Amino acid sequence: MDSSALDDRIFEAARTGNAVELAALLDSHPEKLNLRAPPYEFTLLHAGASHLAVVDLLLERGLDVNAREKGDNTYAMHWAAAAGELEVVRRLADAGGDVVGHGDDHQLDVIGWATSWEGCDDDRHRAVADFLVSRGARHHIFSAIAMNLADEVRNLVASDPSALNRRMSRNENHQLALHFAVGMNRPEMVSLLIELGADPLGVDGSGYTAAMYATSPTIDLPVMERIGAMTSAELTSALRGDRQPQIRTTDLLAALALDDLETAERLWGENPGTKSDNRSEGLLHLTSKRGDSRAIQWLLRHGSDPNAKWAHWDSDVTPLHLAVLGGHRDAVIALLAAGADPRIHDSKHDSDAAGWAEFFGRTELADLLRAG
Repeated sequence: MDSSALDDRIFEAARTGNAVELAALLDSHPEKLNLRAPPYEFTLLHAGASHLAVVDLLLERGLDVNAREKGDNTYAMHWAAAAGELEVVRRLADAGGDVVGHGDDHQLDVIGWATSWEGCDDDRHRAVADFLVSRGARHHIFSAIAMNLADEVRNLVASDPSALNRRMSRNENHQLALHFAVGMNRPEMVSLLIELGADPLGVDGSGYTAAMYATSPTIDLPVMERIGAMTSAELTSALRGDRQPQIRTTDLLAALALDDLETAERLWGENPGTKSDNRSEGLLHLTSKRGDSRAIQWLLRHGSDPNAKWAHWDSDVTPLHLAVLGGHRDAVIALLAAGADPRIHDSKHDSDAAGWAEFFGRTELADLLRAG
C-alpha cells in the first residue's frame, strides 16, 4: 500500500483500539510512530486516547505524553478525560502527563474537558475529575458548576469574586458562569450563583442573557425572580418620577415566567408589541424554547405572530423551530393550533421544524409536524 493508505490504516487501528494491529504496523514501520494526522496534526496518542491498550503500547514505544495537537492545542489527556476514561487518564498521568493542561483553545484545562460538555455528568466523568484533583489539578468555576459542587463554587467566589464574571472561550460564545449553569441544566447552581451576586442581565458574546439558554420554565426561575424584582423597582421609580418606565424583553419574559399576569399586562400596555420595538420581539420564541405553555398562550392571545422569524444566535428561526429544540410537544401543539406554518425554513440550515425534529431524534414531534 502507498504511504497515505498506510498512515490511514495506522490511525484507524489507534482510533478503534486495535492494539494488536497497531503494534504489527509499527513493528514494520517504526518511523511512523510520530505520525500526525491532518488537518490538526493529531498524534496516535490523541487518536487512541479512549483505549488503554493503545495508550500503553504508544507510551512504551516512547511517544510524548505531553504532545499537543494544533486544533484545540490539547494533550491526549484532554480527550481521555472528555471520554471519561479514568484508567487512561491515570496511565497518562503516571507517565508524566500534565494533569492541569492549561492552554487549550477552550480555556477549560483537562478538568474542564472531563466535566463541561453535554453528557459529562455521570459517575465516570466525576471519577476522572476527582482523580485529577488528587493529582494536583484544581476546579475552576465552570467545572465546579458542572459537577454541582456548591461548596467549591462558594470557595472560588469567596477567594476571587471575579470568578462570577469569568468568561468561557469564543468557542462557547464567551458565556458567563450563569449562562453555563442554565445551559447545563444545573438549577441548584443557578440559585447559588444568583445568591452569590451573579448578574441576571449579564450577556454573552452575542449580547444574550442567561434566559436565552433555558429550555425549561423552571431552570432559571431564580434569575426570573431577580429580574422581576428589578422590574418592580423600575415601575415604582417611573411612577414616582412621572416618567415612562424603561422596559426590555427580559422584563416581560420574567413577568410571564413568574405568572405575574398583572405586571405582564401593565408591561404590554407600556409596549404594545410592535415589531419596531425590540422590547417584545422574540418573546414567543423564547417562551417556546422554554416550553412555557402559559406564557405561550398569553402571548398568542395578545397577538404575537406564531410565524415570525427571530435571530436565535446565527440563524433566523420561528417559534416552532425553538419548541422542537427544547423538545416541547405542548408548545408545538399550541403553536400549530394558532396557525404556525411548519413548512417555514430557518436561515442557516434551510430546514423546516420537522427537519429539526428529525435531526434531534424527536420522531414524535416530526410526525406531529408532518401531519400539521
